[in-house]
Amino acid sequence: MTRIWSALLLATAAAAQDKTPDEQLSALITKSDQSKVMGDVEGALKGYEQALARVKSEPALKNREEEVLQHLSAGYIAAQRPVDAVKASRRILALREEDCKPGSPGVERCADAQYGLGLALMHAGEFLGAVGQLSESAANFGKVSMNGDEPYRMTKVKQRGDAESLLAAALFRAGQKEKSIATFRTAIARLKTVADNEKIDPGTRGSARRSQTDAEGSLKLLLEQK
Repeated sequence: MTRIWSALLLATAAAAQDKTPDEQLSALITKSDQSKVMGDVEGALKGYEQALARVKSEPALKNREEEVLQHLSAGYIAAQRPVDAVKASRRILALREEDCKPGSPGVERCADAQYGLGLALMHAGEFLGAVGQLSESAANFGKVSMNGDEPYRMTKVKQRGDAESLLAAALFRAGQKEKSIATFRTAIARLKTVADNEKIDPGTRGSARRSQTDAEGSLKLLLEQK
């Protein structure tokens, strides 16, 4: 049995060596994702951290740093380590410095990074900081080109609506209730536009409807408060 197990290990190692660095990185991320789904968050984090170390050590993988950092940030949030999630998200935003400059064609990537940082800041209890990032994210999503077919345009509208909904939550936690209410209403109207659009696929409509329902529930709670 020991010989068989040793042979299997050697075969696995040989198979790994046959893979390119890019394929090895993808396999490590996939394995870590599976660990996270199975509830082994610490195991997943170790995998993501190994993936980041590989990205840093191998120039050919440099273009995948943001991808790995996104997995790492989500893993830190799942592990209730929001401070580390914020650090990872700030690194992502730093990678998008050029996309965040005025008039950049990559403004959507900037908005995505700002949204991720805003979410991490929310988990860390840094609500004023979250308001700043999410305000910029929502504004930048509004600058994304709408040149495209109906499904494309509605996807962009939903992205902005989701950013506004999270911004509304941040505003409330930051003590700005009236602004929060107004922002929730704006987000709900935007998300409803997508949810009611029968020209797009059911998946996008359903996702927008769930976001709308969540925002409506939060707004209702705010309005019921004295």
